[in-house]
Amino acid sequence: MESSPDNSKLSFIKRHHVILKTHYFLFFSAFGVVFPILNLTLRSHGLSNTEISISNTVLKFLIFLTNPLMGFIADKSRRVLLTFNSLLVIYSIAFTILFLLPNIKSHHIQADLHDLKHSQYVLDFCASQEVVTKCSSRSACGCSYQAYCHRENVSFNFTFTMNSYNVQKRLKDTLNSKCGIEYRVPIDEVLLKNISDFQHSSTIKCEITCSISFFCHGIRYEKQMIYIAVYAILYIVGYSLLAAANAMGASIGFASLPHADLFGKQRVWGTIGFGIIALTTSRIYELFHSEYVYVIMFNLITLLTIIATSFVTIRKNEKKNNEKKQKLNFSTLLLLLKNIDVIIFLSITFLWGMCYGCLHPYMALYVDEIAPCQSRSIIGSMFFIASISEVIAFYCAKRVINFFGANISSIIIFLAFSIRFGGYYFIPNPYFYLPLETTHFFCFGILYVLIAQKADLIAPAGLSSTLQGIAHGIIHGLGCGIGLLVSSYIYIAIQQRLLFLVFSILNIIAAIFYSIYFLLTYNKSAIKTVAVTNNNEIVIEEDTNLNQEPLPSLPMMAANNTENKQ
Repeated sequence: MESSPDNSKLSFIKRHHVILKTHYFLFFSAFGVVFPILNLTLRSHGLSNTEISISNTVLKFLIFLTNPLMGFIADKSRRVLLTFNSLLVIYSIAFTILFLLPNIKSHHIQADLHDLKHSQYVLDFCASQEVVTKCSSRSACGCSYQAYCHRENVSFNFTFTMNSYNVQKRLKDTLNSKCGIEYRVPIDEVLLKNISDFQHSSTIKCEITCSISFFCHGIRYEKQMIYIAVYAILYIVGYSLLAAANAMGASIGFASLPHADLFGKQRVWGTIGFGIIALTTSRIYELFHSEYVYVIMFNLITLLTIIATSFVTIRKNEKKNNEKKQKLNFSTLLLLLKNIDVIIFLSITFLWGMCYGCLHPYMALYVDEIAPCQSRSIIGSMFFIASISEVIAFYCAKRVINFFGANISSIIIFLAFSIRFGGYYFIPNPYFYLPLETTHFFCFGILYVLIAQKADLIAPAGLSSTLQGIAHGIIHGLGCGIGLLVSSYIYIAIQQRLLFLVFSILNIIAAIFYSIYFLLTYNKSAIKTVAVTNNNEIVIEEDTNLNQEPLPSLPMMAANNTENKQ
């Protein structure tokens, strides 16, 4: 912590920012309760992978809109703590309703068992592609198909397998088909040898289920689309407001700290809380096997977060001492966004957001494809290593950014993403992905602090929450959404593995272009700094402060833009 003459007069709680640490610990603890299982909850309640994917895509673009909007409301009202707590109340209600909604009801998959000719039997049914691929790829780890058949007073069942070698399939001819693909699966005679009088009937009606139930579902009951829409709305609205609260939390941190470079050491407690509570919640769920575990823990921790946040002390905005009071309106914001440094900053933020759109969920999906039976343990280990790297990064962020400087740190982040994606492409064994997760040190920890500090630094007085919202909206909203769309096309239409090579090359290109920009602006910034300080002493600022100078006023920013053009 930075020492100051007044530190000895402060209480222990204020000197070490205990309330702010508690705020981050509790907020991200509540996040850790629901984040790992939200998509799994939607799927276990009956939503298909396609419906979940559409919801996530819409969510990313809504985050891009809600983050700046909520930040602007907080700045305009001058009630950042009240706005933050209001968001917590709204999204906690949304998530609580989501968990308590009834499951989507659907019929079992209807199938016909045919006797084509002597000793040759087939099972015909219509279903989505997920029905075949998800369970069949996990046959080695316990997933199997069961057929329950009946004819008149005779009922029987048998277990069978499906794979790409013995399954015939064709797309349904009608565009209005609700099931997607028609499948024909050969059934071994051995499975039916104890069934009497089968030869007297050419067709028997059957129902197909999976040992993992949500992998197999047939046509839904009527009027279930209403529940699907409600699930999607609650998920999208709740998560977008949570993301807005996350961005606003950074503004709260900077507004309560005497120095911006102390932010990382406070924010690290959020990651610690996330990891501890996520692990604890999963263990408690294993004891009770009830979703009420998530509802109770999430709402309890959210309530504690609201209480802790109410006691956070907001410092007076020091920028006001050197500036005339500015009127907060959209013209102020537009003038800010015309600044070249702000444009470059938001552009690299957008590229990093695209990388997140590729990482989540396609890294986990790819691991699940190449190692379906071990995927959960591998992904869990990867997240564990990434979390440790993130904690270390937050704790060391001040020193790392001061040592390398903002520009070189940005270049290193691009290279870290390139190494990470390149490893996913070139390494065939997913167990060797574990060392790659140490790059999360730069890919998230240093990146998060760098973006938050930069947004706080270039924001004019009274617009800190707005610019934090824009930055987080771009990286977790617009950038992530575009990255998700690009990744889905490459992953599904071209080749799964090629996706990571494309993003590895993209980051190398971005690192090269940003290096050129840095070299072109380095000499100009250094010369300008010498000229300004020449009356007092000759000082050339280090890279840490290049292109990071606070914008003292909007007229000054306009003058700087004019000077750059000349």
